[in-house]
Amino acid sequence: MAASFPSPIICKATTNNNHPHALDSFHVRRAAEIADKSAGLTSPHPNFGCVIATAGKVVGEGYLYAQGTKPAEVQAVEAAGELCRGATAYLNMEPGDCHGDRTAVSALVKAGITRVVVGIRHPLQHLRSHALRAMRSEGLQVDVLGEDLKSKVVEEALKSCLIVNAPLIYRAASRVPFSVLKYAMTLDGKIAASSGHASWISSKESRYRVFELRGRSDAIVVGGNTVRKDNPRLTARHGGGHVPIRIVMSRTLNLPEVANLWDVSSVPTIVVTQRGARKNFQKFLASKGVEVVEFDILNTRDVMEYFYDRGYLSILWECGGTLAASAISSGIIHKVFAFVAPKIIGGKNAPTPVGELGMVEMTQALDLIDFSYEQIGPDMLISGFLQPLPDPTPVIPSVDETYAIDPSVTPYESSIIFFYKTWDLYGAFSNFSPHPIQMPDENGDYQTWSSVEHYYQVTTFAA
Repeated sequence: MAASFPSPIICKATTNNNHPHALDSFHVRRAAEIADKSAGLTSPHPNFGCVIATAGKVVGEGYLYAQGTKPAEVQAVEAAGELCRGATAYLNMEPGDCHGDRTAVSALVKAGITRVVVGIRHPLQHLRSHALRAMRSEGLQVDVLGEDLKSKVVEEALKSCLIVNAPLIYRAASRVPFSVLKYAMTLDGKIAASSGHASWISSKESRYRVFELRGRSDAIVVGGNTVRKDNPRLTARHGGGHVPIRIVMSRTLNLPEVANLWDVSSVPTIVVTQRGARKNFQKFLASKGVEVVEFDILNTRDVMEYFYDRGYLSILWECGGTLAASAISSGIIHKVFAFVAPKIIGGKNAPTPVGELGMVEMTQALDLIDFSYEQIGPDMLISGFLQPLPDPTPVIPSVDETYAIDPSVTPYESSIIFFYKTWDLYGAFSNFSPHPIQMPDENGDYQTWSSVEHYYQVTTFAA
């Protein structure tokens, strides 16, 4: 939410003040830092943060804290008040959450902002550079990191802007949700004892971090073996925030009738399986309120492409080694979080976090990119990307390609938003998104709707 500043906050970026663009980079990094607070709450929209500063002092901040709420720029302007006159606004990303929405740009212009520093252009091509042109046409000086401003400190700030919206960038480029593989293992690389017992490998502190990871995700994926042996709940028990949907992948539906995941009173569960598997059990799950989705042949890439079509942005994989290996082999895992506990359990047949990948030489091993280490309690967390951060310019189908898919779409209907067609220009904002939104009513008071679809149906049939 918008921060309240009774008096200006003096910027503490003093170590590199003599370096060109040090202050600009510091404030943009701050914008990215506060934008990260919205992770998991605004999906599938970007994470936006805004910092307003004048004479080296921060006078207002804001970030997009839920779908349908005030833009970060509006919140920052309201916090800064009259101090906006002649000030500079720092944004981690170019505004442009929805086509034709100029609320963010208008707020900066009307407040008297004279300069805007943007971390990155909008990753989605149909929104890219629109706000930049609009601000420049209003007479604002607009500088973009890596383009108008270039230096070593600028590169570091630019990286923070890319990372905070990495899920959107990866999703736009790979056409599958941003997928994170998480596991906890002993020092000798085991995720359970030979008997299958796995509670607990990691510390309480590490498990709390896992709850945070869940809260940043749209969904959690597990395999049937995890359901049978661990009977997990897969909730984000961190005291509030977004609770992700649970997804179970099982080819045969050899699953127990009693399981915590079949309780959908607080969060939905989706079971994906192969066509024809245990029809009676499918009916049983449906009677519990569990959604069942069949695939002709169940594989991880098809499943992720399906959930991409449903508007999912970020997915956390908490599965066993066999399913993890399948997901890695199909190229859908983008990042890894490995919690390593200072324990040794041994066991020739004790399971490991990743199953067979078909590699026979160490030169074939997959290297993590931009990896980092962090001690959490007694454990060590190693995280990094399996795939390099892509160019944030997605491939959008041309008008001809779109027409080939659906002849009813013509270049003269570009203002129409086809909610159910995720290949169109507005596909990232599908009403299949599993997140609630907040929209104002006729009195300007915000109401919460379970999803875009709920809001759409109510407004459609209100008359």
